[in-house]
Amino acid sequence: MSEETLEPPLPPIDARTEAAAERLFGLRLALRKDSTEIIHEEWLTAPEWIRQGCLRQAIEVLTAADQAKPASAKASGYKDRMRVEYRELTARAGRLRGMLQRYADGTIDFEPVCPIGLLSRQLDVMDEYAVLLRHRAKIEHVDLEEQDSATE
Repeated sequence: MSEETLEPPLPPIDARTEAAAERLFGLRLALRKDSTEIIHEEWLTAPEWIRQGCLRQAIEVLTAADQAKPASAKASGYKDRMRVEYRELTARAGRLRGMLQRYADGTIDFEPVCPIGLLSRQLDVMDEYAVLLRHRAKIEHVDLEEQDSATE
């Protein structure tokens, strides 16, 4: 740890992190409306503590962004993305179907703002889309129930 800052040393910095740090640095100067060349020059000559602060912030931002990718973005191929899409669609349709059933039973604990007819039509379209996905999966030999490689 550095004696001045008590922060751990920075890990090796790649070009992506360096570019993100420079952009974060530039955002602080954006109100001045300087050209990117001037901002780049100031970045290169900035005191080490400013550069390290921006680099640490860039590492945090990039790490959070990498971890926040949805399952569909992590899926490796179109078959995996199709499986994820089908699972998400059927889960949402199931929740909507359950809400409509509770409404019909009179056991729903709120009054929907949207007309029930519109919600019912939405469910019909979702079910129709699920049928299309199953048909396409059959043609393309995709097992929709198989676990995708992103979640294995």
